[in-house]
Formats: sequence, C-alpha cells, structure tokens
Amino acid sequence: MHIYLIEDDLKLAKLIQLFLLKQGFTIDIFNSVADYKRHSATFIPALIICDVMLPDGNGFELFQQLSTEHTCPIIFLTALDSDQSHIKGLNLGAYDYLIKPLKPELLLAKINAILRQSDTNQHESNEQPITLNHTKREAYFIGMPLNLNDSEFEIIAFLIKSAPHPVSREMLFKQVIGRNYNGLDRAIDLKISRLRKKLTTLFSNQKSDITLDIKSVRSKGYCLDIINTEKSK
Repeated sequence: MHIYLIEDDLKLAKLIQLFLLKQGFTIDIFNSVADYKRHSATFIPALIICDVMLPDGNGFELFQQLSTEHTCPIIFLTALDSDQSHIKGLNLGAYDYLIKPLKPELLLAKINAILRQSDTNQHESNEQPITLNHTKREAYFIGMPLNLNDSEFEIIAFLIKSAPHPVSREMLFKQVIGRNYNGLDRAIDLKISRLRKKLTTLFSNQKSDITLDIKSVRSKGYCLDIINTEKSK
C-alpha cells in the first residue's frame, strides 16, 4: 500500500518513511508544494499525509488539488496546535489533523483506522452498484469482482468520484499516468480502451442484465455508463 508524504522537515520525513516501510507501506516524499506539483511518481496513493506549513505555500491551499487528483483520504500533520487550524483542516474535508511531535505508533494507528473507515464508507454506500476497497485496491460491481490492475482501479475510482460529470482526458492523464498531458500522448486512451475490453469480456461471460462501461463524451472526456439491458428490451 502506497502513501504520499508532503513534509519539508527532511529528518522527520525520513523517520516516518523508515518506520512505515517496516510496517509494509511504500512511500513517496515531497518536501514542498513545488516538489509535489512537478513530481512524476507513478504509484497511486492509498493515503496522503500533508504538512500544513510548507516553505512555498501551505497544505490548506494544496488540499483542493490533492483532493481533485486523488480519491484517497488526506490527513494533515502540523505543529500548529490551535483549534482554528484544526477546525479549518477538518472543514476542508481532511480525515484527521495530527499534531507534531507525533509518536510513530500513534501515526500508524491513525493511518490504519482511517484506511479501515474509508473502506467501510465505500461498502456502506448503496447509491452506486460499484463498491471499492481502497486498502486492497479491489472493485466490485453488484458484488462481482472486476479484477482491475492498479491504474484501472484508479480510473474507476476517479470516475465514481466525479459522477455524474465526465472527467477530461487531461485530468485522468495526470491522475493515472502521473504527469501533465502534452496533447499528443495517448497513454490514458489506451488504458481506457483496454479497460473497456476487459469489462465487455467480463459481462459477456457473466451474462448480467446490468453492465458497466466507460462512455466517451465528446469534447468533455469520459464517464461511467451503467446499462440495464433488461429495461432496454
């Protein structure tokens, strides 16, 4: 399971990285807002830990971009021990707000609790026939496992988050490929094409009345398309 850590204290970032590596996590470290924005990391995070006070900005300002680009929980880590800062972080939509100095064991407990809660929230939602397990990177459609790879899971998760609105190719490209779209690279189109073929094969074998597809919306991007073939007869 992968974590992004946005933290300008190099020593603290290294200590957190070493500790979480021993717990079975992998981790990318970014030491500033600019460092995060120019990153080319290809691993998709299951959780993001973001410091509030950064040398070229702050985590509160970065939160909107993080929550737009990723579907995972985000928590703030900061030395600002004030009720106002705490309330602001939670009101933005963060899962938690942790105060430095923080014992590694407490950080680990918080991470595990947040990931469990995130999975529970996904499974308890009955509005969508799609359920996601972010911890295991698994997706189910009306209880059927979709058997997605990591990038396919992120495509589905991001489309669910944006539904019913379509997601642009540029946004999906940055979310899944991990860099800005240059107008020519067809990598995301190829991944979506392969994913559509996988879904078509899956539902063809299952002979289900309700199927899942990804629809291309002209000039706007892609969106999920849930089709009830029984109703259309």
